[in-house]
Amino acid sequence: MSDRNRYSSVSTINHWVTALLVVVMLALGFAAAAAPSETVENYVLGVHISLGFFVLIFIIWRVLFRIYEGFPRNVGKTALERWAAYAAHRLILILLTIQVITGPMYLFTENECMNVFGWFSLCLPLESLSMIHEPMEWLHLNIGLYVLPVLLVLHFIGAIRHYATNSPQETPADM
Repeated sequence: MSDRNRYSSVSTINHWVTALLVVVMLALGFAAAAAPSETVENYVLGVHISLGFFVLIFIIWRVLFRIYEGFPRNVGKTALERWAAYAAHRLILILLTIQVITGPMYLFTENECMNVFGWFSLCLPLESLSMIHEPMEWLHLNIGLYVLPVLLVLHFIGAIRHYATNSPQETPADM
């Protein structure tokens, strides 16, 4: 853990770009799940998969940068607040990493490619691992539709509480 009290400028930018990408990906995932027809669902999933290619690259960058830079000290006033911040920040990054792995694996294990906006396709011939297709699907859908949204809402509530109850010198720039 770092001795710093604040996140770097790069970390702050990473945080807000990730927040934007995650909100868009979640919205697309929910839209696909609620699509009124298979045609609409396939279109929305195509956008979700295409954008997911770039999200994969960015999330990998973000996680590697966080590992390199470390986390600043948690500044919560109670041990429970510090533990909750510690757990939430790491769990969100772990779940995002699982999402960007299970999404492509969900495709590749059925011999499907990631078609990126019709510009190019990324294919990995992993149909021999078809036995992990169902677990990849289950993880991707359940984390994306249930676990991650709940954790993000809790993170948002925690950030609001943190900013409302701490003085500016105690507040990290990237919650």
